[in-house]
Amino acid sequence: MRIDIWSDVSCPWCYITKRTFEMALSASGRGDAHVVLHPFQIDGERPAEPVPMLDWLAGKYGPERAASMDKEVSAAGPRHGIAFRNATGFAVNTLDAQRLLWWAGRTRGRQSQSRLEELLFAAYFTQSADLSDHEVLLTRVERAGLDRGGAARLLASDEAVAEVRAELRRARDLGITVVPRVEIAGGPVIEGPQEDPEVFLRALTASAEAPSEPRR
Repeated sequence: MRIDIWSDVSCPWCYITKRTFEMALSASGRGDAHVVLHPFQIDGERPAEPVPMLDWLAGKYGPERAASMDKEVSAAGPRHGIAFRNATGFAVNTLDAQRLLWWAGRTRGRQSQSRLEELLFAAYFTQSADLSDHEVLLTRVERAGLDRGGAARLLASDEAVAEVRAELRRARDLGITVVPRVEIAGGPVIEGPQEDPEVFLRALTASAEAPSEPRR
């Protein structure tokens, strides 16, 4: 059973929904799940330099909406074991983080990729780390049990830039504008914030047994 997920590590609801989905997947007992993570960049390759997170949101949505968004996600976080610290965080270009997730998935598989994704989310939202800093990224690579040297070589090169940007273009071509987005083979498309594992559990248990045709 193939499951396609579009997500951005700069999206707090993607962080929450990842935990919700993985809880449901574990509860479903579906040992045949093949999860494919696709990159997405909510703000494209902006900002060019790190910007205080709430300042970035205020510039994009206005101060009142930014404060409301921060309050909403900060209230939701503890329900999922996440302590958001957006007031001290930084908005950054997530291209390098997406490159590393692409690399992790292809060299070590989804389990390692998921560990790295979790660490990147935590760095961005709970540790006020600058994910445009290669040392920050490489520290998380090590903590995920991945090859630091291989990751450093990737970051020092253009490796995976074309591949990630091609996936980003494909998402636009598919008309995807909202993340998180989860497509379950034989089941529904689930978009936007999800806090209730039952949403995914129902879809997982009702989905067709046969895998979908591979995306091209």
